[in-house]
Amino acid sequence: MLNASLKVVNDMQEQATGALPEGAPSELRERGPGWGWGDLLMALVVTVVGGVALTLAARSLVDRLGLQVEQRMISPVFYLVGLGIYLAVILGVYLFAARRAGWAALGLRGAGWRNFALVPPLFILELLLLVLVNSAVGQLAGGFENPQVDALTGGQTLGTGELLALLLLVAVVAPFAEELLFRGMLYPLLRARTGAFGAIVLSAAIFAAAHVVPLLMPGLFMVGLLLAYLRERSGSIWPGVALHALQNGTALLLINEALKQGLV
Repeated sequence: MLNASLKVVNDMQEQATGALPEGAPSELRERGPGWGWGDLLMALVVTVVGGVALTLAARSLVDRLGLQVEQRMISPVFYLVGLGIYLAVILGVYLFAARRAGWAALGLRGAGWRNFALVPPLFILELLLLVLVNSAVGQLAGGFENPQVDALTGGQTLGTGELLALLLLVAVVAPFAEELLFRGMLYPLLRARTGAFGAIVLSAAIFAAAHVVPLLMPGLFMVGLLLAYLRERSGSIWPGVALHALQNGTALLLINEALKQGLV
């Protein structure tokens, strides 16, 4: 009786972390983390519908007011639409996962200082991997031009206020929303089906493909592997959020500095 009670408690704890062990009983692995693939699909539907609605509303407002909109993320219209899409991601995850299973099951839980101490060395490793992978992609593709430069800045140097606003979006809101979706909601579903190794590789591949930029996909796959590793090791998304924020923020700062120096 005592052993059975301990097993139930252990199973509940494993569900709360969203990471099931390799030896978990098949019925537990089938049950998953507290949400299913249909719930993930509905969260994505909320994101897509929210994004389309915001885009159409912004386009209608621009047309009615006869506004001239700059084609870059720092433009107020594009910025608000981008912010709204990330908020739609968070809303979808809340409605179809957090509301029933709790935020802890999505990885919003303590990670311990050792896992956060891994973030700086993993960031250095990530930079080295990105340089190597992007260089290889450039060799194969006959050149490498990061499309994010124009998408974020329009090829123009950012002012202090613009830089701070973009840092808020790409280094705070975006990492949290993306980690919540990919390593919070998606990863436990893959983990329950494929085990740790399969979940790390598959989640990284899906993360890269979701950005829909072919030149960046190999590098994003490497980034996704490190982020998923942190999720597996810590049982939390917070170390991944920290690494993701560091990567995005550094990339934006480097892009802006390169624009100042006329290097891009």
